[in-house]
Amino acid sequence: MLGASRQFVHAPETCQRLPELALLAGAVLSYAAATAPAVPTGFWDRRPQPTPGRLRRLLARTPFPHDFPLPARLREKAPLTAHLPKGFWGQRRRQSPASATPSAPDQAISLDVAA
Repeated sequence: MLGASRQFVHAPETCQRLPELALLAGAVLSYAAATAPAVPTGFWDRRPQPTPGRLRRLLARTPFPHDFPLPARLREKAPLTAHLPKGFWGQRRRQSPASATPSAPDQAISLDVAA
């Protein structure tokens, strides 16, 4: 329900904690959906039901509050690949210096087929 099924973990302790956290978050979301007013999904929804999925979609559409005071230790992590070219320029292959020089005649490959 929360997307925890798409997470892959391999450490033994994390394999134990991830399902616990997913179940806890699902229970909190279900409780919040049951106690909050029902959210219609569109104009066609005449009798909306208070379900966790509808509440999750509603929360996903709301922007994160930027005026909320965050802890001082929380910061944006600089990417390790910021110095690399991106997009088209990152996918272009550069010609290596060895292949840029013409090959010697003794290294040439003959394509003649002897009959």
